[in-house]
Amino acid sequence: MSLKVEALTKEVFSVPVSAERKMIPIRPIPECLKRKAAEELNEKEGRVTEELAMIKTWMQQSGHIRGRMEEQFLLGFLRSCKHSMERVKEKLDTYYTIRSVLPEVMRNRDPLDPFVRKVIQMGVTVPLPKTVNPDDPKIILIRGDAFNGDVCDFPDILKVFTMIGDILLRDDDQMMICGQAAIIDLGHSSSSHLFNFNLSFLRKASILNQQASPLRQKGFHFINTPKSFDIVLNIFKGLMTEKNRKRTIVSHGSSLESLHKYFPKSVLPAELGGELGPVQQFVDEWEQKLIDNRAYLIEEESLGVDENRRTTTNPLAEEKDLFGTAGTFRKLEFD
Repeated sequence: MSLKVEALTKEVFSVPVSAERKMIPIRPIPECLKRKAAEELNEKEGRVTEELAMIKTWMQQSGHIRGRMEEQFLLGFLRSCKHSMERVKEKLDTYYTIRSVLPEVMRNRDPLDPFVRKVIQMGVTVPLPKTVNPDDPKIILIRGDAFNGDVCDFPDILKVFTMIGDILLRDDDQMMICGQAAIIDLGHSSSSHLFNFNLSFLRKASILNQQASPLRQKGFHFINTPKSFDIVLNIFKGLMTEKNRKRTIVSHGSSLESLHKYFPKSVLPAELGGELGPVQQFVDEWEQKLIDNRAYLIEEESLGVDENRRTTTNPLAEEKDLFGTAGTFRKLEFD
C-alpha cells in the first residue's frame, strides 16, 4: 500500500474513540418485515444473538478494524449479506477499508459546519417517506439538477449521501430488509459538470456505494434525462457490480406517466407529479435529522482500518487504479 494511504490510515487511528459506546438494543420489527427477512434474507430469530456475538468477536480479533460494535448496526450487515458470516466479514472489512482512503468524503462530517450545511441544503439526496406497501423497497430521490457545481464538488455531495446512508443503516428497518429503489431526476438541466469526474475517485465511490455498502439496491429509475443519455448510462453501468447491472434500470425520458407505472403518485413529491407535497419539506426534515445526529456522524471519522495491524488480505488489493490517478471523464455537453 502507498505511503499516502498508510499515512491516512494512521491518522484515522489517531482520533480517540470512546471505548464505552452506548449499546442500542435491537428493535422489534413488524410481522411483514419478519416474514420478508426470514424468506428473503435467511433470518432466523433464534440465531441472531449468536451471529452478532460471532461478528463482534471476529472484529475484536481482527486487529486492524476499528468499527462500531452496536448490535443494531451490525444487524444491518447481517441482513445485507443474507446472514452469510463470510460475506459479512468481507463487507465489513471493505466498508471500513474504503472509508479509510476517502478522506475527502469521510472527514469533516459536521452537519453544523457552514459549508457542509450548504451542501445538505441543496437536497441532492432525499429519502422519501412513503411506499405503497410496508415491505416495499424504500425510495431514494437523487436530484441531479440540485447539484450546484459552482458551490461544491462531487465528493462533497457523496459526503452528505454517506451521512444520510449512515443514519438509514442504523434507523430504518424497512430499508435494511427491503432495500432501496433510486429515482434519479436530472431535471432537464445541461449539467455537464455532473460527468466531469476523476476516474480514480469515481472508482472508489462505486466501491463505497456497492461492494462496501449494506444498503441494497433494488432498481434505478432515470427521469428528465438529457439527449445522448444512453452514452452516460453505459459508462456508469460499466462501474456497477454484475449484481446491480441485473437490477431494474429504466430511463423514463421526460415521461412522468412512465415513472408512475413503477411509483404511484401517492409516494412521490409534487415535482414528480405526486401527492406528497414539495420535496423541500423532506430536504428540511433531513437537514434537522443530520443535525440531531451530529455526534454520531462526527464519531464516524475515527473509525476505519489500520493496515499496519492487518493479518488478512486487503479486500481492495486487486482493485486497479484505486490509489492512483487515472484522468477524468471529459465533459459531456447536452442541450
